[in-house]
Amino acid sequence: MKIQNQPTSAPKARNFAQYSKADQEILKDLFDKGDLRENADVGRVLQEYKNSLQGEVRTQGVTGYHTYAEMNAALQELADRFPGKAEVVSLGKSGEGRDIYALRVGNQDENNSKPGIVITGCHHAREWMTVEVPLHTATNMLENYDTDPASKERVDKTVTWFVPMVNPDGYEFSRTKNSWWRKTRRPIEETGCPNLKGNYGVDPNRNYWDGKPEHFELYRPAGDTPCSTADDFGGGKTSDNPKADTYRGPSGGSEPEVQAMLNLELNPANNIKGVLDYHSYGDMILYPYGSKELDADRLATYRDIGGKMNQVLGNKFDLKPSSDLYPTSGGSNDIHEANGILGLTLEIGRSFQPPAWEIPKQTAYITPANLVFIDEIKNRFAQA
Repeated sequence: MKIQNQPTSAPKARNFAQYSKADQEILKDLFDKGDLRENADVGRVLQEYKNSLQGEVRTQGVTGYHTYAEMNAALQELADRFPGKAEVVSLGKSGEGRDIYALRVGNQDENNSKPGIVITGCHHAREWMTVEVPLHTATNMLENYDTDPASKERVDKTVTWFVPMVNPDGYEFSRTKNSWWRKTRRPIEETGCPNLKGNYGVDPNRNYWDGKPEHFELYRPAGDTPCSTADDFGGGKTSDNPKADTYRGPSGGSEPEVQAMLNLELNPANNIKGVLDYHSYGDMILYPYGSKELDADRLATYRDIGGKMNQVLGNKFDLKPSSDLYPTSGGSNDIHEANGILGLTLEIGRSFQPPAWEIPKQTAYITPANLVFIDEIKNRFAQA
């Protein structure tokens, strides 16, 4: 039996009358592209976009977000403070040669049957707050190990991989050059399409495919013609156009950042049972699929876990399938689900780059939901 993923609410037309005509045109375009969402801080999103148009490198309100180097140092500092419970692991190299680092948290005994969990940030370069959430949760678990029995049990009975920067190249480019940048930064010289010229970067969350023929339609749904932008899936929300922010790449799983994550998450030795991917923005908890229906029993599981997470968030998040935000393909959680791994996406905040003074409040607000997810995976996949 299958249950149709019914939309919970359709996007509504916005009234931008308070803005200038030029700004109204910008806002309408952002809304049509899906970059301006219903519960956005409209003024803030508008300013973020205008910053990028002006080619400005933001300074005011930015200090406090970790740079790539600072995040790596913060992860190493936790590993040094908590030997035997945390270690820094390179998952691979980005397109520009940066290490994609994870902090592996869990008592490092010889038992490999503990359920594994992955919590990621920054698939999309401009979503800066998502970098901070994994670090905060990892710090919380480790610092409370000796005083909080629940924290001790999480560290003792699971292995959680925190990956704050899946896309370090794009993040550094967004942070220093173009704050609106979304994709990776690898030059795409060969698109595989003679009619389409290459460009910089791929949307990593449109590039996921595990190489299994039976899962190929999760990367390119039926009816989406290769090398054609005329029938791009979801009206362009997944695109064959190398210039598009949602470019799926020359082939499924082509990008080194995606390969690094798949090697971690699909390796049986890591026993990964659940993945949380952080994005911004919109206060949503999204479950699979982006392009098809979910089996009823799995839907019930996602609704149960997502509902418990939402409860500690004050029931302020919209819990729904990712296709209700907009139809997509090549998303990470779809491949997780297809491989029997519970995969959720949290869209947090009301803009892509809130001022840095919001970091402590936002990360403290979100971490309890991460702990609920870890507990759910721990309890559902407890060792025999």
